[in-house]
Amino acid sequence: MAECLSKAKLSDFSRLNRKKHRNTENRYLIEGWHLLGECLEAKARLLAVIYDPSRSLSVEDERVLRAAKDRAEEIYLASDDQMRAIGETVTSAGVIGVLASKEEDWELLTEKLSRIESGCVLALDDVSDPGNCGTIIRSGDWFGSAAILLGEGCPSKENGKVLRASMGGVFHLPIAECPSLENRLLELQASGFRIIVASLDARAAELGDFAWPEKSLLVVGNEARGVRPSILELADSLLTIPKFGRGESLNAAMAASVLLANWRIR
Repeated sequence: MAECLSKAKLSDFSRLNRKKHRNTENRYLIEGWHLLGECLEAKARLLAVIYDPSRSLSVEDERVLRAAKDRAEEIYLASDDQMRAIGETVTSAGVIGVLASKEEDWELLTEKLSRIESGCVLALDDVSDPGNCGTIIRSGDWFGSAAILLGEGCPSKENGKVLRASMGGVFHLPIAECPSLENRLLELQASGFRIIVASLDARAAELGDFAWPEKSLLVVGNEARGVRPSILELADSLLTIPKFGRGESLNAAMAASVLLANWRIR
């Protein structure tokens, strides 16, 4: 049964826009009908759905709302002002979901990855921009990455901008947050993955000449500084995207997409 959103609940949900509250309460927000539909398809635990009943909805959004009402543990009706007070977007989509956090089990993930014969794991080192990070997750989902590792300096996968930029990709593939990325890379390297670092170094192989290993572990670093030296030392190969025009560089999301596309069609 739906109930009107109280001031107490408004305050309770609004604070989930801050990372410290998401971490301590093990829940986070998603905004918009598309993300809500993706989370339902992935069978994520939907703690609550909050929506503006005055909105006119498309047939597809109506379907998503019915499914959300069936799955949500709590249902709240809210005004447009309340929706904007909870959400981060300037124009509210009219619906917000509250999801239970789900941390990736590293031991189970490494066991699964060790058994695959072919695949690409994508690791991000200090890719600090949430929009870029989310777009890379979206590309990883599109091109069929086996998993994504978020290293030191990356935003959380539960960050609102990451979620929106991922277009639901966060629900479709394993994403592990790895503060000690070097150790995780070493573990995967020991299980047969070859570490490939995207680099502008003159020693790097050009993309058109590169033979991707069957088990590839692609590392993309910070746009300004690249990957950290401690990770660069672990690389089996350095790889660069050749430049034909006058642009200074590609941003991290563009570079990752080009590299993943090349891996997929190799």
